[in-house]
Amino acid sequence: MLQVNFISNAYNNTLAEDSLLVARRYHRVRDVIDTAFIALDENTLVAEAAKALYVQERCTIVVTHLDVDKGKRIPVGIITERDIIFRVVAQNRGPFKVTLRDIMSAPIITIDEDKSVEEAMGLLNKHKINRLPVVHDSSIIGIVTTGMIMSNISIEKHDDTDL
Repeated sequence: MLQVNFISNAYNNTLAEDSLLVARRYHRVRDVIDTAFIALDENTLVAEAAKALYVQERCTIVVTHLDVDKGKRIPVGIITERDIIFRVVAQNRGPFKVTLRDIMSAPIITIDEDKSVEEAMGLLNKHKINRLPVVHDSSIIGIVTTGMIMSNISIEKHDDTDL
């Protein structure tokens, strides 16, 4: 059972101090992933990547590298729309000159589809990230986000003795 300590603040003062957030609906990462994602080669120009994000209405790109020995694409990094804004636009770097390899966050952190939602939340918190690519046999099959996990959490009241 996933337990997230609730921190009360001015916006969320309706919950009691002894409330816990409990993952009830889904137990495995595969149950909450978004299988629609963008994967682009590391040599792709940022301008092309931004257009792909716009056209497909996504906010994350999994950056891949072609492993010629294995004959398949290997995930090597991840990029968000925020990365493009902060690492290219805000620094006045040309999006038609910069490649994804130049701005990606690497190494990529992934989780196996059979792992628990609790383990996914632990990785997201440990690495201070919001998006976690999900793998099956070393291939990315989707992405799980903090938001996806939180939208599948119910709030229940527990006595301290239950903990």
